[in-house]
Amino acid sequence: MNFGAEFSNFMRRMIWLLLGGVVAAAAMGVMSGRQEPLPSFSSHVLENKARFVPEKCWFETAKNDDVQCGFMHVAPSSPDQASPFQLPVVVMRYTGKDRQPDPLVYLSGGPGSASWLEQKSIETYWLDWFKQKQGMKRDLVLFDQRGTGLSKPSLQCDEYRELSASILANPGTPEQNASRYRSVSQQCRDSLLTAGMPLQELGTERSAGDVNDLLQLLGYAQGNLLGVSYGTRLALEVQRQFPLQVRSLSLDSIYPPGEHLFRDWPDLLAEGLERIFRACDASPRCQLENGDVRARYAVLRDKLRKEPLQVDVSRLGLAGGVQTLRLNDEILLAILFDAQYASNSLQSLPAMIRHLQEDRLDLAMGHIESYLLHQFDDAFSEPVFWSVECHDNPVISRERMDARVNAHPELRYYLPHDYDVCDVWVADKPVEGLKLTETPRETPALILSGEDDPITPSHWAVKAAEQQFVPETTYLFRFANIAHSVMDNKDCANDLFINFVNQPNKRPRADCRFDDAQKVLAAQTH
Repeated sequence: MNFGAEFSNFMRRMIWLLLGGVVAAAAMGVMSGRQEPLPSFSSHVLENKARFVPEKCWFETAKNDDVQCGFMHVAPSSPDQASPFQLPVVVMRYTGKDRQPDPLVYLSGGPGSASWLEQKSIETYWLDWFKQKQGMKRDLVLFDQRGTGLSKPSLQCDEYRELSASILANPGTPEQNASRYRSVSQQCRDSLLTAGMPLQELGTERSAGDVNDLLQLLGYAQGNLLGVSYGTRLALEVQRQFPLQVRSLSLDSIYPPGEHLFRDWPDLLAEGLERIFRACDASPRCQLENGDVRARYAVLRDKLRKEPLQVDVSRLGLAGGVQTLRLNDEILLAILFDAQYASNSLQSLPAMIRHLQEDRLDLAMGHIESYLLHQFDDAFSEPVFWSVECHDNPVISRERMDARVNAHPELRYYLPHDYDVCDVWVADKPVEGLKLTETPRETPALILSGEDDPITPSHWAVKAAEQQFVPETTYLFRFANIAHSVMDNKDCANDLFINFVNQPNKRPRADCRFDDAQKVLAAQTH
């Protein structure tokens, strides 16, 4: 499989909307309690040589004294070396009443995803996000992890985008595509090492140290960590190494240590297909409109394998100059999986299968175009993804992987031996994998999980809650009909989050009935 589409979804921008509004009287109350501007952050150096250098923000802010920027030079591996990475840092300061001393630190997904700190995203997204979260009464700390986004150096290989363009226009068999992906991975790694890029300085353990150093450099004694997808794994590693620095953990779509994406990929892919079929089987309306979706898919799959469908995508202006997509059965499977990152997609995927089988391409273009745009997401770094993921999890033996793949004979064609290229990215060193905590974590934890999540399934959340945390201060919320990134899809999860951060030792509450009413209304209008 070409992993560009599957993994690029870890970087989907979260648009978190709170219920309700702020009445004028409340707004006046906040304004009347406004404090003087907080002192600016200053240059600072830690004993391990990590340092923070303030810089002028590269974007416009409504109040410059409320937002401060700079670069963190991460600690070198040895005293005689230079810092291998410089990480951009943006701190949004809460200046209202009852300001709390412990900030919220956002940890992006991936691994390999940026935190969207470029000018447009800050001005159109993060500033508004922070305004909506004023109920936290805390600062918000944003930074790009090593090798991603605006970090220096940023690790990218154009060959991956070029390969995506080539496969979309002229796909081979899954085995041929996997072989091409392996060759590009080897080429990318070799070229980065030749250029002196610090691949050996990547890993969740090192990023956890960055979070701890950043809190100290900014003068915070403790922090509250918000992680989404891979960001939850990083949050847990920060807590494992530096438990006293973490006041609370908010974990959305948890990917905990001990779980292994590549080991479970055959199961996740098979479950993704079955989820579509089950959803339609459970809906009389879907069955009436689409008939036997499982049978329709089988017919369409065989048809596209023999004769790919020519799809004009010139109007999208895709990177690599892709004008025509040759939609074959492998790309169809990738589209069906990709679409499930968004909640409520199960309502439309059976119809997409029917439309394609009936040659009604115009009615199926929505999911196709979304998939193509994800393929060329510049906010994602494949070198960082593979370096970190393969460092966290040991390479799987051929025998063990064969057993997992052979458990799904209907997908064996799409799972060649070469789909996992970790042996390329960690070829020169043995990997032990991330360590698990020896005792359950006592740090208060809010765990949010969607029962339709295709890539971080809800049973991972249940297992982690039961085995890695103490029950007294662990709050697991699972939501039906919700997919990846719960806070992106469930409004009341934002209230749960804010209530938890304010009182982490008390089970948070929120009224989700309005969400349910909206869901019913949406279903009735589709």
